[in-house]
Order: sequence, then C-alpha cells, then structure tokens
Amino acid sequence: MWSVKRLGGVAVDQDPQDTRFPSMPANALEFVKADYVIPVAELSALLVKLTIEKAPAQQKVSQADLDRVGVEFAIACHDDAFKLGIIDKGELTSFACPDCHGAMTKLIEGNLIRFRCHTGHAYTISSLLAEVTESVENMLYQAMRGLEETNMLLKNLGEYFDQTGKPDIAELFLQKSQETGKQARIIHDSILNHELLSGDLQFLKKKV
Repeated sequence: MWSVKRLGGVAVDQDPQDTRFPSMPANALEFVKADYVIPVAELSALLVKLTIEKAPAQQKVSQADLDRVGVEFAIACHDDAFKLGIIDKGELTSFACPDCHGAMTKLIEGNLIRFRCHTGHAYTISSLLAEVTESVENMLYQAMRGLEETNMLLKNLGEYFDQTGKPDIAELFLQKSQETGKQARIIHDSILNHELLSGDLQFLKKKV
C-alpha cells in the first residue's frame, strides 16, 4: 500500500478501492490533488509513460509558505518552537497538547489542518483526535486505580477498627469503602464504553 507520491512533479496515488486498508490513500486524496489515481497493477506502465513525457513546470510556492516551512524545518532540527515563533504562524487554539499540555496553534494549508504546540509537538487533526481520546482512556484508568486503592485502604482501616473493638468507627470506614467501590465500577464501565477515535472513523461502514 502506498499513498501520494511525487514522480517528476506528477502526483500519483493508489486507488483506495485497490487496498486492504483504504483510509491511508483516501486521507491523502482529501488534502492533495493527485494527477493519477490508479491500482498498483498499473503503476509500472504509468512509470514507463511518465519517463518519456516532458515534466510539468515546477509549481510556485508563496513566500509565506516558504517561511513557515523554514520555521518548521528549524523546529524539527532544534526543537525550539516557541523561540522560533510557531505561535505567530497560525491561529492560537483552546486545545492543549496531549503530550506536554502546551498551547497549540492551528495551521491551515488548503484543505489540510495541522496543529503544533509551543514546544514543537505536531499533529494532524486526525492524530490529535486519536491522542486526545487515548489520553482520556489513560486518565480513566488512573482514576479507577486511585479509587480502587482508596477502597482497599478504607476496607483495611475498617477491619482494623473492627478488630480493635471499635465497631461504630469500623462501620463508617467499611461504608465509605463500599461507596468508593461503586464509583470505581462506574469508571470501569466508562472505560469499556470509551472509544479510541481518529479521522479514520469516516471510513467505517455502519453496521446494519
């Protein structure tokens, strides 16, 4: 499987219907205009055809795009996005980076929307959705673990007070233990129902 490739200035993409997982070439076609969309069986013939044709003229790139690409290249090399001014290259959003929780800037290039945080982490809108939903799942697990540990501590304290002849205090702690256990089970059920999502959601066929 392959996605959009530049062959001598010509953009070629594999036909999504020709792949086992069509989301990759289909995603690429949403943001990049391909000159040819073909099944892999026709690729070799196309390569031969392109070698005897005159290459198209090089596309012009605006100075603003060149400046932005230069900044992002420098970020990739030196990882100093804030100092290099990435915040000023796009629209500041209310989203927090799933990795470092830094401020995120939205960068729009045609139909493509990307995000970079002020420390340099980069996401497509699809990968940002995937990271956010995964971080939600991780936080749910942490919350469940904390409640289960609280449950065990409360139960141990209740048993301790019961063994030391303080049944009223023991009953209070054991009651709180049961309440905390119920909260942990609610979060457990939420984890089971939680979905890890990405832009590939659009390619899932609805079950009849």
